[in-house]
Amino acid sequence: MEEIKNGQFLISEPFLLDDAFRRSVIMMLDHNENESFGLIINKKMPYKISEINLGIVRDDIDLYFGGPVDTNRIFFVHKTKELKNAIPIGNGLYWNGDIDEMKAMLDIEYILPEDIRFYLGYSGWGKDQLKEELIEKSWILSDLKPELIFNPKTDDELWKTAIESLGEPYAEMIHYPINPQLN
Repeated sequence: MEEIKNGQFLISEPFLLDDAFRRSVIMMLDHNENESFGLIINKKMPYKISEINLGIVRDDIDLYFGGPVDTNRIFFVHKTKELKNAIPIGNGLYWNGDIDEMKAMLDIEYILPEDIRFYLGYSGWGKDQLKEELIEKSWILSDLKPELIFNPKTDDELWKTAIESLGEPYAEMIHYPINPQLN
């Protein structure tokens, strides 16, 4: 079995029926021997970040569902290494950092809306849980592709793009129905 690393993508297999993870692409932010933590990157919510009480007044920044765990917390992924306390992901990407400094950078447009994504909640697994799900073939591991994180495609289109990027034999999966019993 392939080793799970920080900064990789987990792409759900096409028949995963869990509502939170159906056709999702997750960016792994922390994987260690005791737990795994990541954010779903392709589940846009019908809200803007300005609707959450963070003091960000911009109406042009979407909010994404990061996962079903701790849905009262906000996380953010960005391209700004200068942001104090930002945690490197790889390939020029960072997560979180000093929230007040980030707000100031947004105000002066040092950080642009297309260079940051906000997530409500996260996806988490306990010790060996994710390894078991990989053995069950619920997930496909992939290298981090920063261009997918800031991609404006719809949720399902982004999942399909992530699957297609894996090449053959995965590319055929984009044509699978969500529920094969309805086919």
